Amino acid sequence: MKIAKALILTGSRGTARASWQGVSDGPQHLFPLANRPILFHVLESLRRAGLLEATIVTDPASRGAIGDAVGDGRRFNLDVRYAEIDEPAELGGALATCESFIADEPVLVHQADALLHMPLNGHIASFSDDRLDALALRMPSKPSSLQDLAPGYMLSPQALALLRERPGAAANPISEVRAHGGRVRITAVEGCLPCHGDIDVLLDGNRRMLKELAASMEELSLPGCDVQGPVSVHPTADVQSSTLRGPLVIGPEAVLRDAYVGPYTSIGAGVEVDGAEIEHSIVLPRAQLRYVGTRIESSVIGAGARVAREFRKPSSTTRLSIGPGAEVLFS
Repeated sequence: MKIAKALILTGSRGTARASWQGVSDGPQHLFPLANRPILFHVLESLRRAGLLEATIVTDPASRGAIGDAVGDGRRFNLDVRYAEIDEPAELGGALATCESFIADEPVLVHQADALLHMPLNGHIASFSDDRLDALALRMPSKPSSLQDLAPGYMLSPQALALLRERPGAAANPISEVRAHGGRVRITAVEGCLPCHGDIDVLLDGNRRMLKELAASMEELSLPGCDVQGPVSVHPTADVQSSTLRGPLVIGPEAVLRDAYVGPYTSIGAGVEVDGAEIEHSIVLPRAQLRYVGTRIESSVIGAGARVAREFRKPSSTTRLSIGPGAEVLFS
């Protein structure tokens, strides 16, 4: 039986909560990677894998923002609905709340920030062809604090019935289904969980999404620009006298002058970069970078933030007492 339905869990667990959550307002799963919300990337990957319906499980505080962003799923060619529970990362509660949605069909349970390096199609086919009752997707390189958090599970109707009948069984579904005679498998997958990590994990997610980028400049005029590699520039962006080294994406109404934007960088809507250099970074909408004086790397610049060098006189000074044969290098 092929899988057509998915439960998407938006919660974070305990200490696994993202350490970068103060960078932007709103639910973490709507944070943009490659200028698109993390959750959008997940929904697109599910549709590419052949799924048709999804229920997004949220907490009450996040329901409005996520619902406004995703809507009914039409833009993803999915039928999307919503369920609210206080702990949306908890598998048992999600299965119980969404019992009528799942009915008597198999289901894919997917973390809302699980960005996998390979398509899901092959894993779904194996689950069906091998008549498994439970399949867990595991990231072998996860930190120890996330060892109990799988990016995804595939569960048969028999496995779902067992997990519903036994309180607490969903905390370790593979062990429970195996103990009761079910056919189970654990499959290693490469990917990341940006809502369960630090800034480096977030930037790694951005890098992964940009690797899939196709160059798109729609015959734009980019006067005085040197463009290298896959670069996506929104038609309303104004980019002049700059070096663009992809993969990178530049959002709507961004303005770049005398700038260097290096690989794995996302420039959000309305961002201004003037006489500055940046690479391997995320710049959120309406931020400004002006004559910073040093290249910005591996950074996340918040929405509306301003990073600039002032040219007031007198300028800052450096005081030195240099001994014989000393060497001082400024970069």
